Amino acid sequence: MTDPRALARRLATLPVRVSQLRCTSGRVALADYPGGRPCTLVALSGEGHTGFGENVAFSDGEQQTFVHGVEGMLERSAGPVGAVLRPGLKSHDRAALEGALIDLAMRQAGLSLRDVCGVEQAPLRWVRSFSAREDAAAYGRGIGGELKVDVHSVWTDEAIAALAREAVAILDFKGEGSVESCVRLSAAFPSAIFEDPPAGCGHARVAHDRSLLSVRDVAVAVASGASVNLKAPRMGGVLAVLDALGLARGQAYFGGMFEAGPGREQARALAAIFCGDAPNDLAPLTGGMGSISGESPSVVRLDGVGFGGTCAWGEMVVG
Repeated sequence: MTDPRALARRLATLPVRVSQLRCTSGRVALADYPGGRPCTLVALSGEGHTGFGENVAFSDGEQQTFVHGVEGMLERSAGPVGAVLRPGLKSHDRAALEGALIDLAMRQAGLSLRDVCGVEQAPLRWVRSFSAREDAAAYGRGIGGELKVDVHSVWTDEAIAALAREAVAILDFKGEGSVESCVRLSAAFPSAIFEDPPAGCGHARVAHDRSLLSVRDVAVAVASGASVNLKAPRMGGVLAVLDALGLARGQAYFGGMFEAGPGREQARALAAIFCGDAPNDLAPLTGGMGSISGESPSVVRLDGVGFGGTCAWGEMVVG
């Protein structure tokens, strides 16, 4: 099964039974995230199995609101995955619970992604990303590999020329900058994807990210000829992302929102199945400091029971 919408339907109709819900909150030490990333692990248990999800809401307040209200977010304790959650949930909250429900349902059924997709393992191309810095060329050269770089407003012509000698796949404007800066950068990076550039950019390869809150938003972006950076926490869950992928195959890649646990593994699995040769912003993380490991492309195995592999959350939560 390689049709993303068919996979969404299959996952949504899997039966699941939840008898226990637990949350563990903390912070994950990650590069480019001063003070640690607030995070909550969601563990849903039933029939001797546990499924995991990850809430990546950005503030401690949002995380605690989720923890205190999470039990009321379930419409029922049993039924098909697509009918268990209450409507109207915040995107981050829904994505965390939906990921855990899918993981639990697959474990209860003894299913792997190989069983539902017919793919045992798949190569995943990924990029190393970092926030805006004046010394982007030197920093990128130090970490190596393909890069996704946040654009810095003070780059000189010399800094741009130096960065252009590195393997830059994506320049992320974060919705800022000027058309003049796009012209300068387009000349230096003709093949790079420009993510969320200013209006009127004129670059040949443009992608949308921050504006993609729904399947409809993806449809509009794809119709304009843009690529799309898909993120389950921003769009409200895996099922929405798979629905959007049905519109955007060949124009999509996956991104992260500082996931460091099951959310990251789930995104990497879907990216490997559907966008394996795209510049996915999903570098593998290892260790308590969230260090990037390995080389791209890397192989993602899909034959383990459940959705997203094992959870090593205890090593990552730092208080």
